Amino acid sequence: MDALQTPNLILRDVRASDAKAFYEYMHREGYWHNLPMDLPTPQSVSDMLNGWLQDQTKEPRTSYFMAATDKATGTVIGEAILHVRNSRWQQGEIGWGVSSDYGGRGLGTEIGRALLELAFGKLNLHRVYAQCRVENHASFRIMEKLGMRKEGILRESVLARGAWWSSVQCSILATEHAALNSWIPLKNVDTD
Repeated sequence: MDALQTPNLILRDVRASDAKAFYEYMHREGYWHNLPMDLPTPQSVSDMLNGWLQDQTKEPRTSYFMAATDKATGTVIGEAILHVRNSRWQQGEIGWGVSSDYGGRGLGTEIGRALLELAFGKLNLHRVYAQCRVENHASFRIMEKLGMRKEGILRESVLARGAWWSSVQCSILATEHAALNSWIPLKNVDTD
């Protein structure tokens, strides 16, 4: 897939060489605290990366895990995730993560906007949703900034680290996105 360019970032397919950069921010508690995962280790991040690399080769491709890199430096600062959950009904799910070193700069929102452009543009999806732990107020604010509407709370829907978590789910339709979209069109860039 061609890389996607936003005002501050380039979102590109992950590479095997990204393992160390992902581990550097994923092992911090601020990253994994609100995610249903165990404390990341170098091996678990490497295993995840290998799965993401395999997803890149599938046809049709239904999972996109991309490195979010700083446009000026090329540094991996986070990730952008899009899963086509149901091709027939044109449904997708998005997610994002940003290193705490880059938090508070609106980059999560920038990633989310790029993912919606990919979902509704290139992939021609009809509906896209996102979920986060109820306590994850930062991700919920991003969903609101993206124009997503709260659909409700999924009570105790995730078992993580021995406890049941509730999740908030928000969604946006292609027509709603088009009506709200005042975003600068996404540009494809060559990263090789």
